Amino acid sequence: MTRSPALTAGRTALLGAVGALGIAFSGLAADAPAVQAVGWAAAAGVGLSAMLRGPGLRVMGVLGLVLAAAAGVSAAFAGGWAWVSLIFCVGLGVAALATFRDGHTWRARARSREKEPARDLWKQFDAGEDPTRGEQLQG
Repeated sequence: MTRSPALTAGRTALLGAVGALGIAFSGLAADAPAVQAVGWAAAAGVGLSAMLRGPGLRVMGVLGLVLAAAAGVSAAFAGGWAWVSLIFCVGLGVAALATFRDGHTWRARARSREKEPARDLWKQFDAGEDPTRGEQLQG
């Protein structure tokens, strides 16, 4: 029995991007340059992961987890409103974990999906079929 992950490649990339950019902008708003720098580094990693496949995604998952932890520690030491970035650290961490766990299978899974061939509606009309009903026209 194969399991279908809840976080697909697109959802993981979106969650990672929201997490990384949230960390960067909350670091900017809280005047915490260390938090902001880690957030921008994580955003660059999310962008890079879109170009990788296989074992490269596992490496990016580990680096994403390290960056999420670094952002959390930096936010804890920065004080003030930097704690808001901790919320985004959780999102980045979940995306990084999903990338590490399932990332190596995303390309293969997308390739293995069978695509339905495109129907040529005009050829169906010429053959006497009605593509809107799936029945033969009475001519």
